[in-house]
Amino acid sequence: MRVLGSGQGLSLLTCKRWYMRIAAKSREVSAVTVSNGLAASLDLRLLVVFDAVMRKGSLTVAGDSLGMSQPLVSQSLARLRQYFGDPLFVRVSGGMSPTPRAHELAPKIALMIQLMQEALEGSTDFDPATSSRTFSFAATDFGAAFLLPKLLSFLSRNAPGIRVRATNAPRHGVDEMLEQGEVDVAVGSFAVNRQAFYQRRLYYSDYVCLVRRAHPTIHGNLTRSDYLSASHALVAPLPTGYEALERFLLENIPAARFAVIVPNFLTAITTLPSSDALFTVSRRAGEQISQLLGAQVLELPVDIPGFTVRQFWHERFHKDSANKWFRDLIYTLLANPDGLEGVDGLAPPDSTTLGG
Repeated sequence: MRVLGSGQGLSLLTCKRWYMRIAAKSREVSAVTVSNGLAASLDLRLLVVFDAVMRKGSLTVAGDSLGMSQPLVSQSLARLRQYFGDPLFVRVSGGMSPTPRAHELAPKIALMIQLMQEALEGSTDFDPATSSRTFSFAATDFGAAFLLPKLLSFLSRNAPGIRVRATNAPRHGVDEMLEQGEVDVAVGSFAVNRQAFYQRRLYYSDYVCLVRRAHPTIHGNLTRSDYLSASHALVAPLPTGYEALERFLLENIPAARFAVIVPNFLTAITTLPSSDALFTVSRRAGEQISQLLGAQVLELPVDIPGFTVRQFWHERFHKDSANKWFRDLIYTLLANPDGLEGVDGLAPPDSTTLGG
């Protein structure tokens, strides 16, 4: 079994739940064997506190993630220091810095927590119809806007107690968010190739051009000359996965032709009904926007490579029944162009790949 690093701790969304379950389990266990091979009385809850402080770098933030007050976290840390005979964490500007001994212990403690988590999960089946769990995913604003209507429609009919939180995917990538349990899955065209992450292909997308229906010169088709000489709406910076589009626009469209530059896709589409600017977007997004705004969806007269959308999750949650249910639901909604129309159950995944 692979030893997970200290950054791969309990999910932020489920820390409180796991803390309570491990707290209950710790009352059944009078001793644990630690890395030096000595058996001694050590409350399992203290290990969860250690893991949280290691990941968050702050007693207050760690306490918030566990549903504990800062003084209680300090008391737990004092007991850990006494047990291990080391300060473990020292206060520095901006938080708590782990000592070399803490770095040595972190992967071993993370593994112990993982084993306990897997043991508890193994005896619990996930029932979406009765669950009140909150699932989270990271995506671009367009990606979230495309997925959420389908997702919420399904949940309202089949899993009314489940809540969803969408988080904007940072341009530098989603690795850290998945490692730290800030989101359950990430959906998009991200470069995630490390061994600790699984990925599943959802669909391939090319680009189309959106033009307002009352455009004065463009009606029904678009020539290369039209495209290169027209004014454009630009999202800057474009999210990860849109590098080919960004490169083409910046290399072929003069700066003076960018009529509007906005920070995200949803802001850009608000300008569409009142602007003659062209807006280049992924095909699925373009079709959805056209339905909402009545815009023209035109084939691109230029060659811009498309991109593949995948979902990613951390190895730690690969066997978690709830996480698997959520992943399969996203797969069914996005990999099937018609969503869940005519589908009785969740479609099985084509394949999953562990990066590396």
